[in-house]
Amino acid sequence: MAESYDFKIVKSGKEIEVYQYKDKEILRGYKRKERNNKKVKPFKGQLNFNEYKKELKRLEEWEKEYKAKTVFSISRTRTNIRRLANANPHLNKFLTLTFAESTTELTKANNLYNQAMKRIIRKRKDFEYIAVVEFQKDIDYHGNKKEKGGSVHYHLLCNIKMPKTENLKELFDWEKWFALRYWKYGFIKIKDVRQVSNMGAYFCKYLGKDMFDKRMFGKKKFFCSQKLKKPVEMTGYKATIFYDQHISGLTPIFAKTFFSEYAGTIDYSAFTLPEDIPVILNIDNQKNDQRKTYFGISEII
Repeated sequence: MAESYDFKIVKSGKEIEVYQYKDKEILRGYKRKERNNKKVKPFKGQLNFNEYKKELKRLEEWEKEYKAKTVFSISRTRTNIRRLANANPHLNKFLTLTFAESTTELTKANNLYNQAMKRIIRKRKDFEYIAVVEFQKDIDYHGNKKEKGGSVHYHLLCNIKMPKTENLKELFDWEKWFALRYWKYGFIKIKDVRQVSNMGAYFCKYLGKDMFDKRMFGKKKFFCSQKLKKPVEMTGYKATIFYDQHISGLTPIFAKTFFSEYAGTIDYSAFTLPEDIPVILNIDNQKNDQRKTYFGISEII
């Protein structure tokens, strides 16, 4: 069913994002027209001067559109990862997996990664994670260009149990044991990040544009456990009620106004709740009969 709204809240655990659309209402729930994603084919044959200018302009327009889509893809993926991390605060270990031998072929690397995840889950049934794929730099320590490019590696935000020790040797020995038992293809590094307040923002700090290497085009950029909690999206009166009940008295930790070609002018603000409040709305107090209305979760990942 299609609906329109001018007010939206996205709740990711304790982190709240508020969107106020100033110029127009946003319509969703309708079927979009299929996009034309055909690749631009080079012109074949000889060109005269006017044809050359037209062809050059066409390619420039395509390149401009491609860059804009890439920037949007980067922003959307980082937002999805940030929200998913904040919705799952029990993921409080930062785990990095690297290959001992340079592994630049993404399909091969992902197959090995999937085997490692299965080994962990067989032994640790409650293991959950968000994993991001990246390539190492294409230039080595001495400034020489690597023939096949940088090797694949993985950053995971997960709930793996690690030893409670500040002894670096004990931690190093545990990392070696974990790599031999589960990873098997190289090295691991782990860090406890339980003291971080905004886990999503912390995780995204480590994700540069390298994760959108041209070798990642059309490929899955991150993986996650299926049972993770999803961010909750509220719109219209549902968002207004939640705002009045839980947010109206809080000071935003960040606020800005920006313009979107699609949505117009948007007032954006972010808040941190004192605790992770469940999405339960008290909207009817008639005859002292206080009813609680639950509404569906919109999975926006």
